[in-house]
Amino acid sequence: MADNIKDAFVNDDALHVVRGSEVWRFKDNGKEPSQWERVQFTDGGASEEFVEFFTGELLELLEASAVYGNEREAVKDAIKTTLVEGLMRSFEHLRKIRQSVSVHIPELNRLQLYEDFARVLWHAYKDLMPKVALLLGFDIGFQFQKDAIFEKGLAEFNGKYPSLIMDIPGVLKRQRVNWQQGLSEFRNDFLEHRKQNISTFERYYRPETAEMLFDHAWHTMADLLPVFVEARFLPTLSIKEIPLAERDPKRPRRYQLFHCEPVNR
Repeated sequence: MADNIKDAFVNDDALHVVRGSEVWRFKDNGKEPSQWERVQFTDGGASEEFVEFFTGELLELLEASAVYGNEREAVKDAIKTTLVEGLMRSFEHLRKIRQSVSVHIPELNRLQLYEDFARVLWHAYKDLMPKVALLLGFDIGFQFQKDAIFEKGLAEFNGKYPSLIMDIPGVLKRQRVNWQQGLSEFRNDFLEHRKQNISTFERYYRPETAEMLFDHAWHTMADLLPVFVEARFLPTLSIKEIPLAERDPKRPRRYQLFHCEPVNR
């Protein structure tokens, strides 16, 4: 572990330390910190943009919000769980998919890579991320319901939160059509219940599809969650997007804080 520490966070009562592209987990065993039990959590992926967003920028925005005390800690825990149990695990499956392209593996093993990836990514997006939103005061469970319930929930959401800094209903509609519904059907109608034939889902066993799904899933989270956090800011504080040309490559941040006219939150 020669690299300098880039980040650290606590999840499941263990300290996770990001060094270079690796993550190491330290467990308190009652001894001095230098003697804590240490295991390598991942051997790569920690330098990915999605890890930096969840361990860096999103937590920084939360620190600037009017979410305090135990409520803030609960949101932090949910964010870290979404990252560690959802995105990092699905990314590990994605890395294995990438590696499988250049080597021969039995067909059953190859199929399993994609199925494990889809299950974990869907869990991250459908189960873990909405818990973060709910803790911030936004119930988006309708996003995963049938069309009639979705449209009703969308209208109610729009009426309840008309002053958000992003068109959230528009984002949810686009993601639902563009990739979410397909992943949902692959996971539910084939992997879990075998309602359809595998030939219907051939494209979900291709590396380019896995790459697309992971990219869309985590970027959708990165679109939604800062907006929900911003809604919990004090009335005279907000965020705005930093132009790409002005972002610091050594400290990538999408948003910056700014003082605004009082907003009715």
